Formats: sequence, C-alpha cells, structure tokens
Amino acid sequence: MDDLFLIISFLSIAAILIFAILAVIQFAKKDSQKGKKQIKFAGIAGAIMVVSFIGFGMTSDASDTTKNDKEKVETAAKPKEETPEEKAAREAKEAEEKALTEQKAKEEAEAKAKAEEEAKAKAEAERLVKLEALKLSGSGDTVTKKIKLDAGFVIIDATHQGSRNFAVKLLDSNSNTLKLVVNEIGNYSGKMIYAIPAGEYLYEVTASGPWTINMSQDIPKDVSPEGKVSGKGDSVVFMNISKGAKKVSFTHDGSRNFVVKANDSALLVNEIGAYSGSKVQKVEDTSTYFFDIKADGNWTMTFE
Repeated sequence: MDDLFLIISFLSIAAILIFAILAVIQFAKKDSQKGKKQIKFAGIAGAIMVVSFIGFGMTSDASDTTKNDKEKVETAAKPKEETPEEKAAREAKEAEEKALTEQKAKEEAEAKAKAEEEAKAKAEAERLVKLEALKLSGSGDTVTKKIKLDAGFVIIDATHQGSRNFAVKLLDSNSNTLKLVVNEIGNYSGKMIYAIPAGEYLYEVTASGPWTINMSQDIPKDVSPEGKVSGKGDSVVFMNISKGAKKVSFTHDGSRNFVVKANDSALLVNEIGAYSGSKVQKVEDTSTYFFDIKADGNWTMTFE
C-alpha cells in the first residue's frame, strides 16, 4: 500500500510540473486558451495527489486500528500467568469445594440408606403386626374378633384337639356366612386356601377342645416348579405353571373326599376314596397358581 501511494504521488507531482511548464510556454506564446487548459490539467493532477494523501491516511488509520484490535485480542486471549500465591489459593479453594461436594454426597447417601432401612424396618414391623393379628386361638365354641384381609387369597392353617365336631365358618362384618372352611370330626390338622375380596371378617368356630387358626396372605418362598408334588391330608400347594395344554395326573389312597381346586375356581378332582387318574387342563397364562387339596390320605399331583 505504501509503494502504490509513492508511485501515485510521484506521477501526480510530475504531471503538475509538466502541465505547469506547458502552461507557461502557452502563455509566453500569447495562447492563453491553451495555457488555461494546461493549468486545469495541473489542477487535476494536484487533486489526484490530495485524494491519494487522504486515502492513504484513512487506510493507515484503519490498518493501525486493526493492528491495535488484533493486539488487544491477542492480549485478552493470552492467559494471565498465576503467581505461586494465586495458584496455591486456587488449589486450596478447589480442594475445599471438592471436599464439600464429597461430604454432601456422602451425607445424601447415608440419609438415603437410613431412610431405606427405616422404611424396610417399618414394613417388616407392620408385616409382623399383621401376621400376629392373623393368628387366632381358643377353646370350644367361639366367635372370633374381626380381622382385616386384603384382596387376593388367604391361607388357613387350622388345628383342633377334641373328640367331636370341629367346624369353622367364615362370616362377613355383618355376620353373614360366606364359607364353611372346615368341617371335621375329632382331632384335626390341615391347610386350606380360598380367594377373598378386601374387607373385615370373623370366624364362628364350633369345637370340643382347643383350636388354632393361623392365616397368611403371602405367597410361600417354596413355590413348586411345574411337575410332581405330593402330600398328606388337607394341603395347599403353589406351583409355577407355563401356558398351554397340560396333562394333570392325581392319586389318592384315602377313604373319604378327595377334592382339588385351582385358584378357588377350577375344580380339577372331586372323588371319594382311593383314586388314580389324569385329565387335560388348559392353562391360559404362565403364572403361579395355588391349589386347595382336601384329602384324608396320601396324594400326588403332576403337571406335564
């Protein structure tokens, strides 16, 4: 840019001198018309030189400004070097913030673990209270206290020590009879299961001696896999069964009723005395099923 300005300036000055000399010559020849014309050309050359001066000045200013801006940007971009004191202070602050963050995370984890432990303990305490509330006992004819049951099923483990009739009737909160749960003579020990809606219930017990009724609404931990199970007397079985058509086989060596009901709805067997047989049972969904088995002898049940 500087070279171009010098060239233009040189040419402008040369043109001014040349046109000035030509103008003098024309005036000396008494030709004022041509002399004025040469002076005009010299003026134009001078104007060009002035314009180039101005343009160069603006370009220089812009260049200087750009240069200054660039230097400022470079200065701003260049990180300031830390002094040892500043570095030590920064590292101390970062260490403190890190320690506070770790402490906060630790406290939150401990609070969460404590809350979970308390919730677990509370749930276990409630379960034990409920389990205790589902334990009934007495002697002779008795109407029990009201008990709250959740919707689903209830397993009953009953015993009786006596020589006469032992009958257990399930009543609703208005004392309406809903189900004859047990009806046996003499000593008894057995389990049964039935489906039930949520609500308050009580039992009317007929007995000639001491009796117990222990209930549960939880699926046992020892659920049987699909296959063969066996037992004796009144029993409750939970089994995991896959979907499909199943061959179901039964045996019983007792002398009285042999009844097997699935989920308190499907009657699979209803025989008297010794029995051995099989049937096809369609299982709609893969799931855990419960079976109420009434028997007075040894029995087997096989799903395959």
